[in-house]
Amino acid sequence: MKYTTNITVGFRHVDWARIVFYPRYFEMFNQVVEQWFEESLQCPFYRLHEEWGNGIPLVDSACQFSRANHLGEQITFTLGVQKLGSRSFTVVIEGLHRGELCVSARLTMVWVTLSEPLAAIPIPDSVRQVMADYLATSDESEAIA
Repeated sequence: MKYTTNITVGFRHVDWARIVFYPRYFEMFNQVVEQWFEESLQCPFYRLHEEWGNGIPLVDSACQFSRANHLGEQITFTLGVQKLGSRSFTVVIEGLHRGELCVSARLTMVWVTLSEPLAAIPIPDSVRQVMADYLATSDESEAIA
């Protein structure tokens, strides 16, 4: 299963050439992850950070840009879980415009306590069980490796 959401390229995302400035894709990736947490995992970021005192910092990333996105275009993002450990998880996010792949990323995040010092802790079972529903099949894993 994959999580899907749409983001329309706004003026805040583009450079003088009216195409997405590459760091803005990482903001979009974070938005996709945040929406996935709220809508699918039932774990909105305010709960994660404020109530639980936890966070999910990014510890590794890889990104490939295949096509420029322009002001006003709608990008359909899909998110799947590539790897699910006890304290970390790796997601693959793909952004498509009209069915054409524009950008893809592999992001690894670690579940941490926000108290000092930051330390990796186990992903809560209630969240991890739902994350497991988004694990890529073997065919999908080969395509995104």
